[in-house]
Amino acid sequence: MLSVRIPSKKAALQPLPFGGENPFGICLGVNSFYFTKNGKPVLPIMGEFHFSRWPAGEWKTSLAKMRAGGIQIAAAYVFWIHHEEERGKWDFSGSRDLRRFLSVCKEMEFPVLLRIGPWSHGECRNGGFPDWLVKDRKIHMRTNDPAYLDLVAEFYRQIYHQAEGYLWEDGGPILGVQIENEYGHCGGLNGAKGEAHMLRLKRIAVETGFRVPFYTATGWGGAVILEKEMLPVFGAYADAPWEQNSRQMSANKNYLFSLCRDDRNIGTDLSSQHNGLYAECEKSGYPYLMAELGGGLQVTAHRRTVVSADDTAALALCKLAGGANLLGYYMYHGGTNPDGRFSTLQESKEIGFPNDLPVKSYDFQAPIRESGELAASYRKLKVLHTMVRDFGDVLAPAFPVLPDGNPENPEDTENIRFCVRHNPETGEGFLFINNHQRLRKMKEHTDVRFRVQTPEGNVEFPPLKLPDHFYGVFPYRFRMGNAVLESTNAQPLCRLGNRWFFFTDEKPVYRFLRGSADIVTLKRTEAENAWKIGENLYITQGEMLERDGKVWIASERPMEKVVMYSPEGGPETFEVSFGTVSVGTSFQQAEETRDFVSYRIHLDGIPLEKPEDLILQIDFTGDRAELYRNGRLESDWFTTGLPWRVALRRFGFADNWEVRVYPSRPGTYFDLPVPWGCELKDVKVSSRVCEPLPIL
Repeated sequence: MLSVRIPSKKAALQPLPFGGENPFGICLGVNSFYFTKNGKPVLPIMGEFHFSRWPAGEWKTSLAKMRAGGIQIAAAYVFWIHHEEERGKWDFSGSRDLRRFLSVCKEMEFPVLLRIGPWSHGECRNGGFPDWLVKDRKIHMRTNDPAYLDLVAEFYRQIYHQAEGYLWEDGGPILGVQIENEYGHCGGLNGAKGEAHMLRLKRIAVETGFRVPFYTATGWGGAVILEKEMLPVFGAYADAPWEQNSRQMSANKNYLFSLCRDDRNIGTDLSSQHNGLYAECEKSGYPYLMAELGGGLQVTAHRRTVVSADDTAALALCKLAGGANLLGYYMYHGGTNPDGRFSTLQESKEIGFPNDLPVKSYDFQAPIRESGELAASYRKLKVLHTMVRDFGDVLAPAFPVLPDGNPENPEDTENIRFCVRHNPETGEGFLFINNHQRLRKMKEHTDVRFRVQTPEGNVEFPPLKLPDHFYGVFPYRFRMGNAVLESTNAQPLCRLGNRWFFFTDEKPVYRFLRGSADIVTLKRTEAENAWKIGENLYITQGEMLERDGKVWIASERPMEKVVMYSPEGGPETFEVSFGTVSVGTSFQQAEETRDFVSYRIHLDGIPLEKPEDLILQIDFTGDRAELYRNGRLESDWFTTGLPWRVALRRFGFADNWEVRVYPSRPGTYFDLPVPWGCELKDVKVSSRVCEPLPIL
């Protein structure tokens, strides 16, 4: 029997000087442990989406996909170089149109955390600084140099001009801004000078007009945080493609249950300093908030790391178990770098940064890929998000408790990893288990029994089976209307009225302390294919979203079966037909140079009545490849072992393309086995069709 003891002492909650009310009477706040909405605890989920790295005409669909995946807040950098590439000439057109993006967010009632820099990083050229600024040796960047601050003030004014009328106090979506990024860790100043600079940046933002409920700053690696002025936000990644080596990393500590908030692997390419200010930050009584929980990883030229869906979902579960009360993913939505007028806009060694990245691709292996398709991680995270959305009011006030003998070595693949979050106000809690470690095989355990020793008495769980890659969360003393569920071997998914949905692949056991409840038990695959939209729960392999007042389903298959549950009834089963779209492909070698081999691609049979999208998949052997249209670079891809898939709608469904394939090269680290060569192997096209659900 594995046990964990819950201390009887309750932590005192301290209010923090943040928050605000909008014209609709929605009041946001935060204390030393969690956020509140109209005085009640909430556990929000945030996803990074860079509007300037995505076609403006597809913003609404992307936000709808994010919401369907459980994202409640969109975080977005405003990259300075994307808007003032030439000094004094501002560009907020097309995909750079911040005001249009905010109007879409307002229309969809989608809150926004705006990351206004001025330095952003984000794998952007110069960390987002324009070239003209970097080249001006008279200006001391990221300091209180008046010449620099004057430029920052103008940058903030330009952002505010776009954002005016869209702040929370106006009834708009912007509920927070982030000042700077990794300041004092990846560049910038430490100590009193660093604090003075961060304070000045915040004052400039506020004086400009950015009066918002929340101000944040990244807190990892000893970055500078101002007491009571900014909320520290943290990060955790499955790997570190920015590491300056070409070998597999040691086992990642983020897959252990821990109360530590600091991932020391972040930003090691730009700074090795770690001055310990994080510990002070934690002592100050801040909630554990995440802004860079790795939704994937961006590849570099020398490190081609690939994260699995389980890598991503288990990472999120471990941080939630450790007390995180904001799950903020970076990235949740991949993208493509826009074209620059004078240069490409990606991070590269050419500009003095330590990594070479793709010129165009910012796919990030995110839950929503650069092609707009949903990765497997999207569905696995959606399971966790659906649970948090419905039961976050119980989970947010629940504090984490680690058992005695908690595994502390990530190379330990034998001992069972578990912890508890316990709500002292209600007596409810959640048992978290993780038997997944990235790039390692964990020991399988059977007939495992857990006990939680609470001040009100012991809770024992039914025996559990823990295979390799298993991770999950199990409630205890769980209030279900008038009933109380003592323990179970099934995981909670959501609630529809007085119906409760759980999932397990074992025979479910529900032990009630009091009363009973209407429970629907699903299989894990059904939970991963479940979509809670409105007051219904849909189960389908298709992709669902709510847009323009309708519920839609998209698929590459000609037909999808949908099972629907409502608060009172179900399941009802129906089918949605999509028809088929067949596009022919052909390619031939056009040119061979010392550096690359070029091929011409032709697509035949693109229908006049266009589908939701066509996806071009290009299979090749080589180090990387580039896709051109009319001589213009539109997309590129670093070989990883994952397929390269390009969405064609944004290019007007063009049917003629050029692909340049570059030969494999030594000295590159790969997670997956990758064949050696320099050849285009195959090209194929699949169609995605989107249809509204029939009215039942």
